[in-house]
Amino acid sequence: MWRLLLVLFLVSCASSRQAALHNSLGMELVHVPAANLQVCRHETRVRDYRVFVRETRREWPRTGFHQTDTHPAVNVSWRDAQAFCEWLSAREGRRYRLPTDAEWSTLAGVRHLEPRGVSPKVQPQLPGRHPFGKRPLAAGDANLCDTAFGKSEFGEGYEARWISDCNDGYAATAPVGSFKADANGLCDLSGNVWEWCVDWYDPPKNTLKVLRGASWRTGNPERIWASYGGPDPPGCRIDSAGFRIVLEP
Repeated sequence: MWRLLLVLFLVSCASSRQAALHNSLGMELVHVPAANLQVCRHETRVRDYRVFVRETRREWPRTGFHQTDTHPAVNVSWRDAQAFCEWLSAREGRRYRLPTDAEWSTLAGVRHLEPRGVSPKVQPQLPGRHPFGKRPLAAGDANLCDTAFGKSEFGEGYEARWISDCNDGYAATAPVGSFKADANGLCDLSGNVWEWCVDWYDPPKNTLKVLRGASWRTGNPERIWASYGGPDPPGCRIDSAGFRIVLEP
């Protein structure tokens, strides 16, 4: 009997090691079987991105609000995020990259509902479906544009909508992992910052890149749906956009 228990214990330990790993920056990656990828549990943090900036001397505009090492890095363009992935890949000898738009949909649990061969610009929306489930927003789900934002200095004269019946406690970005993780152990797929994807939003014109997942500045209901993709030029840096990395097997 004790031998069986020992075997089960060792298998459990091996499974745990396989399920999560840490890279040289201390970023934790978990295996997501549906996407066949190791995916960073959290958005790229200030502490992670700072090492890259220091070593490459890349420009990184400051935010207009306070952040700590554990907040998500913002004011990061798609080109910046691509350069980070290339730098980290060379540093570790493994291929890191941004997720594709389809992979991001898989992580958010909506890929099986999306038509294949459709560009992000014309991908139909899926009302009411969120990375946190098919239900209304509740406390602890995500850092979005709500009363914490609206009652802060950011809310003064803000023309876009903010969610008036929820308060997540953060006027701007929150430390990664401050909200409930999903079934795969991923944090902040909904809210905190928009996440860059590899794909062009508008092929074959190819002038805009895809952003997924909403942010602390997002309050319009349709923009927090898991299916929603926002477009921005690849060189654009804004204080509500960052990125999440994946590691190829």
